[in-house]
Amino acid sequence: MKNLQILHADMDAFFSSVEQRENPELKGKPVIVGGVSRRGVVATASYEARKFGVHSAMPVAQARKLCPQGIYLPSRHQLYQQVSREIFSILDKYTPLVEKLSIDEAFLDIKGCERLYGNPVKIAKLIKADVKQQTELTISIGLSINKFLAKLASDYDKPDGLTIVNANSVKSFLADLDIKKIWGVGDAFAAQLAQLNIFKVRDVWPYSQEELRNRFGKAGSKLFLLCRGIDQRQVSPGSEIKSVSHEETFAENLLDKDKLLAYLFKMSEKVSFRLHSNSLKGKTVFIKIRYADFSTLNRQISPADPVASAEKIYYLAKELLESNELFSHPVRLLGVGVANLTAQKQQQLNLFTKPDQNNKLDETIDELKRKYGFEKISRARKLYLD
Repeated sequence: MKNLQILHADMDAFFSSVEQRENPELKGKPVIVGGVSRRGVVATASYEARKFGVHSAMPVAQARKLCPQGIYLPSRHQLYQQVSREIFSILDKYTPLVEKLSIDEAFLDIKGCERLYGNPVKIAKLIKADVKQQTELTISIGLSINKFLAKLASDYDKPDGLTIVNANSVKSFLADLDIKKIWGVGDAFAAQLAQLNIFKVRDVWPYSQEELRNRFGKAGSKLFLLCRGIDQRQVSPGSEIKSVSHEETFAENLLDKDKLLAYLFKMSEKVSFRLHSNSLKGKTVFIKIRYADFSTLNRQISPADPVASAEKIYYLAKELLESNELFSHPVRLLGVGVANLTAQKQQQLNLFTKPDQNNKLDETIDELKRKYGFEKISRARKLYLD
């Protein structure tokens, strides 16, 4: 598992899959989303439509010739944005290092998350399961040692795929790929490469970086590196971390308050662990609760002082749930988080302030969790879940 830290997550035929979810009668049928007029352009085609040769960016008039029996729908961007937010909230649960590429795909750097969620392959499987359970949609994931390979891998086994490219399998994975699969190789560049009998990645290998650079400039140097699976770019979140949260979707709807509170504390610990790991604290604690009928409620509270300890997060979240009488119906999903984040700084103590014993306890427990694994160290309150 060493060095498997970059994950590329890509929703499968996103717009059309959302439409099929919203209208079950469309499942299994060729659905084309984009423009209903003949001058429109296809935004997304379902996998059923792709069998007829329909694909994104194709003129609708051409799509109708290829697939006259297709179901052509206008785009509903507000709906897709709403579903996208749900998906990214799932991704954000696993790591704060999420680089959003578009409404339906992202890079994740999961280094350091093993103590919380297990090895990289397990994390990828958990993400796939979470997305399927919470949105009824599938996501394909590529897991590798860098962004370039992870993105190629996510496209390798669609839909609903999980492809792993570790350091030992890079050469075999790349060898027979069409050269147009390499970033930066379009039709014009491919035509130039064809003059050198370069059609697949393996055809590039006999050439030195200097030879390719002399012939094609910077594009040649980039080609040399990518065809050997070399990519030094880091995952770059578009903005600083705005919140840290965790949520659980239960296999069976829960009405047992004690069990729900035990889950709440477990989640509060995970949020606290991530806050401490990133030297953050937050001014707002929020909860999310979804019932058996899929109705969802959100509540928040802003205490006088920023919080990071599991105990404080738990008690504030518990207060929100109890004061709003939110345990009155069977619960499908429960979540807790902290927002309005600031950096943790050494507190300036005076005669009237006391050190925060909760934070000291958290720091000790966090160190034990990092050393022995998150689930190996438990507080008594969580034993109710065993």
